[in-house]
Amino acid sequence: MNLSNHSKKSKARRPDSGFSLVEVTIAMAIAAVAVATLMGLIPQGITTMREAGDEAIIGRIHQQILNELQMADFDALDTYNNMEVYFDDQGEELSDSKNQGAAQDERKKGAFAHVYTARISVPAQGNSMPPSVGGAGFAGVSFDNKVTVNPLLRSVIIEVAAVAGLGGDFDWSSEEHRRLIKIYQTNVAKMGRAFQ
Repeated sequence: MNLSNHSKKSKARRPDSGFSLVEVTIAMAIAAVAVATLMGLIPQGITTMREAGDEAIIGRIHQQILNELQMADFDALDTYNNMEVYFDDQGEELSDSKNQGAAQDERKKGAFAHVYTARISVPAQGNSMPPSVGGAGFAGVSFDNKVTVNPLLRSVIIEVAAVAGLGGDFDWSSEEHRRLIKIYQTNVAKMGRAFQ
């Protein structure tokens, strides 16, 4: 057997293995661009996720307060006017937040658990609306063209703000804090036996 022929056959059958330096460099450049792009999306994704969570919890707080107002005695709705209620990071009302003197220190306004604050306004006819909704005078609720005030309806404004990190220093009238406030306005009707 001719050794030189065997050597030629063996080289012909052996494929070149591995990648060239150019191929590796191009692959690394493509991977670096992809990773850099994905890394740039992470902060935006986290912000979007946090905002979506805040929106869901704020909506739940609004619904919880509205349910309480609808179940309350219609003639006693004025007791809720300008009331502030404090909530934790899950939207659960802090224990006894309506009576701050009886609450444990960690469950009070400005404590670590205090993440959301809600303010309830039940303006009476002739009073003014909260500044966050314009601060104009309130003439009452009417559904006819004669602007007759309906005594069986009360307007309710529920303002909810994510105040984590601000502690007890949240100012509802501050322009700086106004962007944190979500406003819900609705009417509560006198219903049931009290309607007669």
